[in-house]
Amino acid sequence: MKKEFLILLMCLIITTFTACKKEKTNQTPILSLGGETWAKGPLDVYIKVNFTDPYNIEVKYKWDPYEIAFNKNIAPVKEENVIPALDAVKEIWMKTYEKVAGQEFVRKFTPRQFVMSGSAEYNTDGTITLGEAEGGKRIGLAVINSYDRKNLDVLTQMLHTVHHEFAHILHQNKLYPREFKQLNPEWYTASWFNTSTKDANAQGLVTPYSKAAADEDFVETISFLLVEGQVKFDAIVAANPGNAADILRRKEKIIVDYFQKSYGIDFRALQREVKAGITVIMN
Repeated sequence: MKKEFLILLMCLIITTFTACKKEKTNQTPILSLGGETWAKGPLDVYIKVNFTDPYNIEVKYKWDPYEIAFNKNIAPVKEENVIPALDAVKEIWMKTYEKVAGQEFVRKFTPRQFVMSGSAEYNTDGTITLGEAEGGKRIGLAVINSYDRKNLDVLTQMLHTVHHEFAHILHQNKLYPREFKQLNPEWYTASWFNTSTKDANAQGLVTPYSKAAADEDFVETISFLLVEGQVKFDAIVAANPGNAADILRRKEKIIVDYFQKSYGIDFRALQREVKAGITVIMN
């Protein structure tokens, strides 16, 4: 009996020791959960001085799988393109609004975060996503690896996307007139990508993507007037006389009035500043 008791006691001691022994665990922080550390360099200083300090904007340029579409093949950003691209964003978007509407307007309505990616998101329907605005808090800036300030088409594409997304933020804060939605609703369709630019123009829309929905039509028209410019808009109107031209002019007037009445912004002055900003960046 005594022998059995001693055996039982030894088993309890061994079991207790085993249960209490601490296991060694991996102490390396997980990426995006405290694991990203790097020596801050000139790029980080540039972001702090030009975006974070004056506007409280965070710019994420390091690869982060939690900030992009996880089911898409998207390239990380080439860091040498970050400052040139952000220079264009600041000069052709932020500074233009700042000059016309004031710094407080920019501080109030600009998103709190920019997330940059090297390439676009390629969708299953054959379209690509070049940017995204999420609830007025975040704007995604894509195709940074292709940025070239000397290439007007590339510059225009990126800034068209930025102005497009910011216009979404504006109309989400103050609704545009219902009249805009009633001008040519018969052309709005989820399969907008099956329409050519020429056909979209003939229907009273500045781009095929304008056909996606009334909201997209509104911000595409704003962005086109600002970035592609008044001359190109007038050329579309001239090439599509009749009903399409009338619709385009009515949309233009609604937008000019909307900016003035909703935000006290002179849209024509904004156009001039955007044009000047493009000239500065290209030269």
